Amino acid sequence: MTDDVTRNGRYRATASALDDCASLARLARSAARIVASEESCVVALAGRRRLSTATRVGLFAGSFNPLTQAHVALVNAARRLAGLEVIVWACAAASVDKERVERATLVDRLAQMRAFVATRRHEALVLLNRGLYVDEARILRTLLAPSAELTILVGFDKIVQIFDPRYYTDRDAALRALFALAGVLVAPRDDDGDQALATLLAAPENQPFAAHVRYLDVPPIWTHDSSTEARTLASRMPPDVPQLTRLLPPAGVALALHTGAYRPVTAKDRDPYEVRVRWLDALALLPPSATRALPPLATLVRLALADDATGRRLQAWLSATHGAVGATSDVSRLSRQRVQDLLETLHV
Repeated sequence: MTDDVTRNGRYRATASALDDCASLARLARSAARIVASEESCVVALAGRRRLSTATRVGLFAGSFNPLTQAHVALVNAARRLAGLEVIVWACAAASVDKERVERATLVDRLAQMRAFVATRRHEALVLLNRGLYVDEARILRTLLAPSAELTILVGFDKIVQIFDPRYYTDRDAALRALFALAGVLVAPRDDDGDQALATLLAAPENQPFAAHVRYLDVPPIWTHDSSTEARTLASRMPPDVPQLTRLLPPAGVALALHTGAYRPVTAKDRDPYEVRVRWLDALALLPPSATRALPPLATLVRLALADDATGRRLQAWLSATHGAVGATSDVSRLSRQRVQDLLETLHV
């Protein structure tokens, strides 16, 4: 069954993206800049030209850890209902209530999403550094035409979050600002469907905003699926591949299986994904000429885990480099000698 999955063309394309050191390094630098910025900012990683000309745009924000078929079903339903010209998949450097996402890393999730968006017409991918929807809508609008209509796509759990006063200093002012920028389409989640949404909107404190919120009907087969379930299935040894391929599109399966992000950790110093994370940190600090010379990331992980002289040298090099990731200007922190040491160890 695993062989059948890995022969899928979209799986292979995503696996290749997850191994491309030069591309991953660029994503890592973009992520570092976004995380380091104190100002609200956004970077379009795919489809920017589409954003500047579209008149009806949908925003779907999430951690996509991993991307699921339920995510895709929600987007497809929203496109049909609202006549959306462009769907923007948005990853935040930190999402509300998910500030401590560890596995998979942001860079791997972005690589997964960029590979997925590359197969879809009229879609875009952005990275931003704010988690509240009002802030995300405000930032995204800097990439849109002034007259564009923006619609935010959420599951029921997120509309509850949007109306929850604990996320705001002044809830009603924030909601007025949000709904001046965008409308909201709400998809069912678990057993919470149209009636649950009607009840939520009927609450006296929510009624003033009800006209800006619409129900989005999504086939029941997807309403109980989640990234959490997928991570659990991927953590089994061996992973539950048949169920994963039901829950996830090929890009999500590749993130789960090719990187090993969700495998259980036995010993941190021998954990392949921890070694991968250290390589991702290091890639952000290497000059582009060096990242283009490197073998696939999976090969680098395998070499660093080997119990031989090369493995020990690479482990020492990674340990010395780990944790130094910063903005693009921080590339200068790696001396030419350290870069040369790495390339000589790898014989490239």
